[in-house]
Amino acid sequence: MRANIAITLVTVTSSLLSAVTPAFSGGGGSLACYQPVHQPALYETRHETVVVSPARTVHDVVPAQYGYEERQVLVEPARVAVEHIPAVTRTVAKKVLLSPERVIHRSSPPVYRTVYEKVLVHPGGERWEWRIIHGKRVYCRVAVPPRYAKQAKRVLVHPGRQWTEVVPARYGVTHETVVVQPASVRKFHVPARYRTVKERVLVAPERRIARHVPAVVETRTHNVKVREATEGWQQVHLRGSC
Repeated sequence: MRANIAITLVTVTSSLLSAVTPAFSGGGGSLACYQPVHQPALYETRHETVVVSPARTVHDVVPAQYGYEERQVLVEPARVAVEHIPAVTRTVAKKVLLSPERVIHRSSPPVYRTVYEKVLVHPGGERWEWRIIHGKRVYCRVAVPPRYAKQAKRVLVHPGRQWTEVVPARYGVTHETVVVQPASVRKFHVPARYRTVKERVLVAPERRIARHVPAVVETRTHNVKVREATEGWQQVHLRGSC
């Protein structure tokens, strides 16, 4: 197609040059007139089916299933038990001598009393001493009176005494434990003891299930160039010119 367009352009151009040559060479009237023509490219819309996601096989996991079941378990086996029966006792009271009779010799100390009496400390008399009388210093003879004081004296009030006391015997009560019935041993049978328990058990194991996933397709459109754009000349008829 491009070759045909090139031949047409060349033909039209040669004819155009031939037609306009006389006008330029001789200055006469136009024999033919042409104008350029542009023909755009030609496109068409086409539809195409494409695979977005191919078909595949997936495996779904089904989890295991569990349940509960009851069963009897042995908690304590049968056995022969021994029971110890303690002795039977009784508490009895008994009079006992705590301290025997005894004689105690006692005495009281003498009793004294403190008395105070007046005693002469200084008999008195005369003495000479300097004094200030009417502003004058004179030497005077002064009488000194006797001086007394109190003096403590211990006086016997009671000479004390001695005597004896008889302390009677002292008794008390003590408690003793006596055996009424001695200890003994008794044997008896204890049966086995069971208990009901629940246990988690597997009912159905985990498994995989195959599942077919079909392909995902979609239709897409796109433009395709059918013809290229072309350039050429088209003859026109102008009144009074060509």
